[in-house]
Amino acid sequence: MKKWRIPFRVHSTGWLLLLLCLSLGVVLFGPRLGLVFGLFMVASLLLHEGGHILAAIFLGVPVREFGLRIAGAYIRRARAATLQDEVLIAASGPLMNFCLMLPISFVPVLGPKLAFCNLALGLVNLIPLPYSDGLRILRALRISTAAPSD
Repeated sequence: MKKWRIPFRVHSTGWLLLLLCLSLGVVLFGPRLGLVFGLFMVASLLLHEGGHILAAIFLGVPVREFGLRIAGAYIRRARAATLQDEVLIAASGPLMNFCLMLPISFVPVLGPKLAFCNLALGLVNLIPLPYSDGLRILRALRISTAAPSD
């Protein structure tokens, strides 16, 4: 059961991310609905990382920490034993966002917008940009398909 005890950390800039999500919600939907929207967005970020954590635990990869910072939610983990495991762990975060879309779409008033935000979060994470899941997947696929040198 110890493998489920993963420390959560909010960096000083993580509070800014929380404030940014809440402020965006308030601007878009007013104070009451906006705060709910902002909290759902932070929850979506953390559940995205939860997808990575679940995959890592399932594959036996130690996770040392997860948390929030201004650049988003993150996990710190060991490298997976195989490139296929690296791809699975990296893809599990966006997959979690895609899986959240259907149940979230039933949330009254905000559901469709929250579902769209989860779609956007999952898709943007698959773009191979620095520190993105898409870049991790691309690197693992490039390494695994590289021909061995003689």
